[in-house]
Amino acid sequence: MTEMTSRERVLTAMDHREPDRVPLYTFSMDPKFIKALGGGLPLAAYEALGLDVYPLRVQCWCQGLPLLAGLTRKISPEYQTGGGIFAGWDGVDEFGRVWKRGSYVGGALKNGDDLERYDPPLKLEERSPSESTRRFIAGHPDKVFSVNIHLGPFGLTMESVGFEDFFFMLFDHRDLVREILRRRTDWFISVCRHLENQGADFLVMGDDVAFKNRTFVSPADFKELAIPCYRRIAESLGVPLFWHSDGFIEPLIEMAVEAGIRGLHAVEPTAGNDLGRIKQRYGDRLVLMGNVDAANVLTGTDLAAVRREVDRCLTQAKAGGGYMLDTSNSLHAACTVEAVVEMYRYGQEAGRY
Repeated sequence: MTEMTSRERVLTAMDHREPDRVPLYTFSMDPKFIKALGGGLPLAAYEALGLDVYPLRVQCWCQGLPLLAGLTRKISPEYQTGGGIFAGWDGVDEFGRVWKRGSYVGGALKNGDDLERYDPPLKLEERSPSESTRRFIAGHPDKVFSVNIHLGPFGLTMESVGFEDFFFMLFDHRDLVREILRRRTDWFISVCRHLENQGADFLVMGDDVAFKNRTFVSPADFKELAIPCYRRIAESLGVPLFWHSDGFIEPLIEMAVEAGIRGLHAVEPTAGNDLGRIKQRYGDRLVLMGNVDAANVLTGTDLAAVRREVDRCLTQAKAGGGYMLDTSNSLHAACTVEAVVEMYRYGQEAGRY
């Protein structure tokens, strides 16, 4: 098959047709990889890995400190405990999530007054400046651009309240839960529309809703509370909406598809998700992304094991298009540079149709 551009490759796969090879994608990249592969420059790291999809980032802050501050500021190691993305975060962020030395530790939103306090302004141009975004897109016409935004309404509501208090709130103040979800959904739609207008090709909504082997709430509660938010987001956007969640999400997939979700990331295998089974059931309706084991395989340096894991994913999901290669989470700090580089290198080789 004739070599495709990244853009041709990704759009073909998203149309559930077979491109020249499986596209390469990542949802999130720890600064460790940006420094090691790109000398501190994100674009250079994307190029080094051969990614077909480039991300359009959305900025947020904790006590005035932005995400990825570690790329431009010197932050002591003890304030990077949750990984470099949140390096230096210490205090309460704009949504009411509480951070301690770079790690999430709970939520500050407990009542209606707190919701008014932690209902952040849009600040669209500060989060995603239009001019620089358009310039970035125009400079890479052969690429596809995604908005990878880990601020989905359900997970963000849980984190803003704190997990234990959220479960009590479901029973004691369910109307408040609905109001938080409504406001988080409104905020999410506005931010995503802003980037859609700049030229984003699709959006990946990070919304973690599950533990390993089970969901945070029952499928019935999820259908009542979260699915209307997902449907409203999907219907408000003119580009495809994909969904990222860690954990075991198979019991929720059918209702997510019915709500308008067009793709699924990261299909975590160690949580109980079966990529082959999901491909068989939903391969004609969902673009599947990820599933390479980021908990065990990519945290080591056994490159033969990396290749076997890539082969497993390709065998289960490659046929007929509709699959992009990525990890089962993100390029997080515990993954090794050697394993990640080999995953993408080998993916280009073994992923050909």
